Amino acid sequence: MTDELIKFAKISCYAQSKGEAQFIYKEIFDDRCYDVPNLPEAPFVIDAGANIGLFSLYMKQNYPASTILAFEPAPTTFDVLRRNLKLHNISEVEALPIGLASKASTEWLTYYPRMPGNSTLVPEEKKELYEEAVKVYGQKAADEHFGDSQEVEVKVQRLSYFLSRCPDLVSIDLLKIDVEGAELEVLLGLDDVHWFMIRNIVLETCEKSGARVTIEELLQSKGFAVTREAASWAPKDFYMIRASR
Repeated sequence: MTDELIKFAKISCYAQSKGEAQFIYKEIFDDRCYDVPNLPEAPFVIDAGANIGLFSLYMKQNYPASTILAFEPAPTTFDVLRRNLKLHNISEVEALPIGLASKASTEWLTYYPRMPGNSTLVPEEKKELYEEAVKVYGQKAADEHFGDSQEVEVKVQRLSYFLSRCPDLVSIDLLKIDVEGAELEVLLGLDDVHWFMIRNIVLETCEKSGARVTIEELLQSKGFAVTREAASWAPKDFYMIRASR
């Protein structure tokens, strides 16, 4: 698939899938699902699972002085992310073609060219979603979204590896995580010195991952107040978890 330039009410962007980009745009710009109160004028933000960059663009639109580390391991999607940053002349966003995990390694990413935002390091979760889609929408419709998947070799690294290279870092104002089943892996890649710099975390998780309870307990053990709400735009058992100090 080739990407196209899509014009939304508040921003334009390149995207591989127009339908998926519309969904993500609504989630971020209209529903404001990653908003947190009381961010400083120049927040330090981590965009884990940056996809085509809509969250990073949203943050730069609302906080022009923000500094963002954006991680996107899927090579094709990363190229679109870079095009979108260039399209809007965005600075202070360091985009890295790598995934986040509890340890450094090379992994296989299941990449869905027709809905790249669902690409995952945990394909078992998507198999269940595919089977549900077949039951609800039929085989043809399910294949239109999940078909032609590819296995792509990607590098993953601990988040603290990158944060330790920011010598002047004193506060991580927002850690946004949307990594299709690997949320706990991202959190396990943090050292204590960086845990206690984090002020806010917003992540999306699916009950089928089996990690929700562990994620919430980990966040509470690190001193966060944790809330959970059903993701109204997503299928059943998808949740937005918010953690703040």
